[in-house]
Amino acid sequence: MKKNLKLWVVIPARSGSQSIKHKNIRKIKNLPLMAYTIIQAKKMKNIENIIFTSDSKKYLSIAKKYGANLIHHRSKKNSSNTATDLDFFREIVFFYKKKNYILPDAFIHLRPNCPSRKISILNKAVKFFSL
Repeated sequence: MKKNLKLWVVIPARSGSQSIKHKNIRKIKNLPLMAYTIIQAKKMKNIENIIFTSDSKKYLSIAKKYGANLIHHRSKKNSSNTATDLDFFREIVFFYKKKNYILPDAFIHLRPNCPSRKISILNKAVKFFSL
């Protein structure tokens, strides 16, 4: 792995799901769905920050409770059904640059609705792309 590689995880969660209302906070085994992804990110190696971005204050509060250390309140424009991942990534980069953060070498994009992913596979992917 590249020495001192700075990595941030970004977890985006809109509140306006079209298929299942508020799916990201639906409980599975007593935890909100999105909590699994935050917990997984915390277990990954070499992660400096976990950004949770949402248009919902409720979602942001839950994310903080489960350990996301950077909370980003996403704009309505970048929370619409037509907004792309690139749109909210640009917003995040601009936001943290404006706050004088030193940005990472890479962002790891984890969707909040995949609780079955394995930490070992995430770490292998990070190692592969860090060579």
